[in-house]
Amino acid sequence: MNLLKANRAGALARFRLMANIAGVMSLLLWLVYLPIKLTATNDNVPNLIRSIAVVHGFAYMVYVLVTFNYCFAVRKPLKTAVFYMLAGTFPVASFVADRRAVAEFAAFTAKQ
Repeated sequence: MNLLKANRAGALARFRLMANIAGVMSLLLWLVYLPIKLTATNDNVPNLIRSIAVVHGFAYMVYVLVTFNYCFAVRKPLKTAVFYMLAGTFPVASFVADRRAVAEFAAFTAKQ
């Protein structure tokens, strides 16, 4: 039983890490990449700026997998899992999802 609790705590830790990474990458995408991409002429966007979109896409895919793992570990309903997965697409929503997951995890572990 103690191993199951450690697995759930590990799933929460991985979710929190990826929620913060996805949130930062989403902020960079919306506030750095898109304004530069939309205002640049002749497609002269630096490669470093272009890599923001690639890293964000990769981080979001990992975020979705980690979110699925977390929601499965703590037995979240599908509606909540979808909310957490979609939270990675909006700039600040993943930070809100992180805080909500911590509060729900504390309530979940208090019941057991």
